Amino acid sequence: MTKPLETTALRKTSGTDTAEPTGCGWPCGTAGWWSRSGTRPEVLETLDIDDTCDDPLRIDIGERLLRTALAELFPAGTRPPQYVLQPVPADWRDDSETGRRIRDRIEVVRRTGGKVFVERLRYRWTADTPLPAPRGRLAFRPVRDDEEAIVLLTGILSGTLDAHSQAGVDRSSIEDYARVQYHDELLSYPSPREWWRVGVRRDGEPVGMDVPAQSPNGFVIAYLGVTHGHRGQGFVNDLLGEGTRLLAAQGADWPMAQAFERAGYDNFARRIDMCWDERAPGTS
Repeated sequence: MTKPLETTALRKTSGTDTAEPTGCGWPCGTAGWWSRSGTRPEVLETLDIDDTCDDPLRIDIGERLLRTALAELFPAGTRPPQYVLQPVPADWRDDSETGRRIRDRIEVVRRTGGKVFVERLRYRWTADTPLPAPRGRLAFRPVRDDEEAIVLLTGILSGTLDAHSQAGVDRSSIEDYARVQYHDELLSYPSPREWWRVGVRRDGEPVGMDVPAQSPNGFVIAYLGVTHGHRGQGFVNDLLGEGTRLLAAQGADWPMAQAFERAGYDNFARRIDMCWDERAPGTS
């Protein structure tokens, strides 16, 4: 049986704040935050607890570890960054052992006041899959400038069903969040902006935008959206096909994540995002 947790030591590694309990003589769990700059925790990306046995204390240990780390890293009254649990197997609910590990981590976060925000599906295209053929309904061109990209994002955000985008709009406005999304998210990819594509009807009107990109983990469709007035006509498939062809031409021969099943992508994994209310748990 795992010994009771007595103390928690925090150590900091490059780009990550990590908490490890040490009073029991060996690491019982780890909580690690990812940071783009290395100065501010942005995402809780690691929450490990001992999965080697059925010790009923493992969730209690995980809760104490996370509470201690949250109180140390985030001032009272502030909202901690979200917890991103990934990769989660697509069939995790059907596998008893994998399901237990996933549910344990969800329960640890729930005990500290967190909740499941959204469960995302992840998709991939691989080089042995036929490329989608152009359908000829849209022409494609690069984004002209910053303002055009922001205007398109504003149109895509109008009426969006994406949970993260809805939350961002609710905290500010469509126009303000479009600028934040553009500068903080889309411009963060190191790949050239010349890869981005605007889908244009034959009359010259833009209907949406596709952002093929390269992340540290490989090629991705970083963003894909159709503006509010042009939804329901299948333009998302045209945009996705164009982005897929562009990345294939760049040599994409490993998975691209976050696309759509109806365009022929394989649902290979899931991702569970959890969040907290405004007050940092573990602080009062």
